[in-house]
Amino acid sequence: MVQYDYIRYLYFNEGLSKREIARRVNVHRNTVTRVIESNDNKYTLSVEKERPVNGPFEEKIRLMVKENADKPRKHKLTKLRMYEMVCEEGYKGAYSAFTYQVRKIEEELNLSKKEAFLKLDHPKGVMQVDFGEMIVMDKTVPRKIYAFCAKLSSEKAEFVHAYPRQSTEFFFDGLNKAFEFFGGVPKKIIFDNLKPAVKEVRKGKERVLQDEFLKFKSFYAFDAEFCGPGKGNEKGLVENLVKYARNNYFLPYIDFKGFDSLNEKLLGKCWNRMQSKRVEGLTWQELLLQSRDYFFLPLNEYYDPAKITTAKVDTYQLVHVDRNRYSVPTAFVGKKVDVRIYPFKIIISYKNNIIAEHQRLFSKNKDALNPYHFLDLLMKKTRAYDDALVIKNWKLPSIFEIYHKQLKAHVQSQHKGTKEFINILRLTKPYGIEKVTKILKKLDAKNRYSYEEVISTLRYQEESSGRITLSDNTLKALGVIHIRSSHIPLNQYDSLMGGGEDVGQ
Repeated sequence: MVQYDYIRYLYFNEGLSKREIARRVNVHRNTVTRVIESNDNKYTLSVEKERPVNGPFEEKIRLMVKENADKPRKHKLTKLRMYEMVCEEGYKGAYSAFTYQVRKIEEELNLSKKEAFLKLDHPKGVMQVDFGEMIVMDKTVPRKIYAFCAKLSSEKAEFVHAYPRQSTEFFFDGLNKAFEFFGGVPKKIIFDNLKPAVKEVRKGKERVLQDEFLKFKSFYAFDAEFCGPGKGNEKGLVENLVKYARNNYFLPYIDFKGFDSLNEKLLGKCWNRMQSKRVEGLTWQELLLQSRDYFFLPLNEYYDPAKITTAKVDTYQLVHVDRNRYSVPTAFVGKKVDVRIYPFKIIISYKNNIIAEHQRLFSKNKDALNPYHFLDLLMKKTRAYDDALVIKNWKLPSIFEIYHKQLKAHVQSQHKGTKEFINILRLTKPYGIEKVTKILKKLDAKNRYSYEEVISTLRYQEESSGRITLSDNTLKALGVIHIRSSHIPLNQYDSLMGGGEDVGQ
């Protein structure tokens, strides 16, 4: 700029010739001519600047850009994500150098067209909600799941939670968890025309809502607004959140290790963004705290998102729910029970009393069998024990099978030995499998095989630690109230050494 200004000064103010100016400034006369004839003082490259870092990766970047352009819209990578991936392969350049190369390639391939948008002024206390379809790798097999996404319009904070489906119970659970995350209920929520909420779309903004959604809406008392059909731009913030979540949380395809693990990671990412992202110097969390008292409804209790149905227990002690089967105790065979279907669990009740609870199954034609539900029946049908599916599926330590065989041999009766062993299995429920496993190993080493030996050892351990977990009523029900350990507390020997006090029998 200094040289540009000096050349023009010498020519227009001092009246020097181009030859004299070129001699004084030490530049070519053609350069002097261009400066004099140009009123634009911008510096223009005549030869593209070299970028040696990009060289070895130019073809790799070009291939990545081409592949990304051919992907479906929902699966495209952002430039930041592509930069992170190429850095993992040894790229040492800056992000600006990488994006320059990408833009150059996009222009060559005519891929740089952008859509125009209007900037909006978003009111406070408004949340936008939508589901986004994601792909994960479940044991090397692609699996489709759904991300529930909620975004506050003005406060910017966001919430993402993954589900196997987008039906009513998942929809309500996602809203519950979003309210919990934000610490209150937004006064207004903008939805797409989701089936769990909308029964019928009519002209304009008129909607016929699902009965269950009306109950949910009235429970929290928020105002619901629905986008026009095909007008996803009316909730553009959450649409962008769906894209962001897909690009940054799910691409490239992640290894799926269960919804609990995935949702724990998503929650951590949402917390980090809320505490670190800023608008005009304030974090999203600070913006939310400023709005919550005035633009949010208080969150005093949660709506129960369960889908409720009834079913009859079949002769195999199974309740059929959503093309899968769940076990209940033997006493309820033939009874009509109530089933509450939650996003990730099934609760079965009889006359308002819970009789079974299972993790929900999402495949088809599968059984959820609780082995404790079948022990009463196995006591009556001991010959079926070895072939019972519930026993074969019960992954117990190998010592249980060894002890069972030795117990039958010891009592010289398969029927009696199996009945005693089933009583031992009952003990794993209050005491835990690990504790009973250790006892069986000790007794096996001493060739002591009986239910009485196991229960006696358990009671000895409890009395030694001063902790009793089985009540007299429980012991009486098990028929072992009369069994007592034969040990004497060691502190009584201390009194003998100190003067021979009467310690009793």
